[in-house]
Amino acid sequence: MLGYDLVPRDALKGIRVGISVSDSQDLERLGLSQAHAEMAIGEIARAVLIAGGHLVYGGRIKPSGFTQYLIHEVARYGCDYATGQFTLCLAAPEHHKLSSHEYDEIDRELGTKGQIIRLDQTGHEIRDSSKPKEDHLGAVSGSETAHSYSAMRQYMGTITDARVVIGGQLSNFAGSMPGIVEETMVAIKACQPVYISAGFGGAAALVAQRLKIDDLNWAPADFPTRPEDERIDLALYKLEEAVASSGWNATSCGLSQEDIRQLAASYRAGEIASLVVRGLAQTNRQFRDFST
Repeated sequence: MLGYDLVPRDALKGIRVGISVSDSQDLERLGLSQAHAEMAIGEIARAVLIAGGHLVYGGRIKPSGFTQYLIHEVARYGCDYATGQFTLCLAAPEHHKLSSHEYDEIDRELGTKGQIIRLDQTGHEIRDSSKPKEDHLGAVSGSETAHSYSAMRQYMGTITDARVVIGGQLSNFAGSMPGIVEETMVAIKACQPVYISAGFGGAAALVAQRLKIDDLNWAPADFPTRPEDERIDLALYKLEEAVASSGWNATSCGLSQEDIRQLAASYRAGEIASLVVRGLAQTNRQFRDFST
């Protein structure tokens, strides 16, 4: 029996969990594949949904990837009420790629179990009922692209209570810095619990190392794989600044230091999900006790 099976079904009621995940260049070096990362995300999504929590993800529809995988899990395990248990945030460059038909397909697949929030280039919700139009395809380009992604991440920080971090690209990223580093930084500035799984490498491993959560002595040399890029160095510096200015502490996630290190080093989907949901349940319980 998995650890999260022992958590009450309403243990995460009212908790909105931000998911940060993207491809990692380190998977092959670790003897893993994208399927392993998808399994971990699937287990986490399942655990959060079963415990009554809400998932928030800033993703893409084209090309397909983790967004479709999360939607599949929500369709299986999410509840039918109001806007359901899943919020998909689309930055301007992403929803501008979509035709009305493609947007309708995703909206129909989510049904009442989730909602799509389209954001403009400044990170504000597009509240009108108009759908993407064919002549809007590719409308965002140049410096507006990086700003749009940053604006989306800032927005997501205002609608989440915690963040889970897995994988992440350290090259060919679309924003001004690796997305997972930026989403972690936003969560830290807001003093949110952050759950870092470095076992799949990528940006999450770099974050775990820089925050001294894991020294990565279990990993190959020169891990994680990264290019010489001043944007990454600046992002890590800003990450450290966020910790110093906010007073954030890694143990605010409701796990012991030993559990935090175990989570950071693990690549086992069930173990990762169990640790994440246990920590989330503990922080939610502490919040409820404090508020009463």
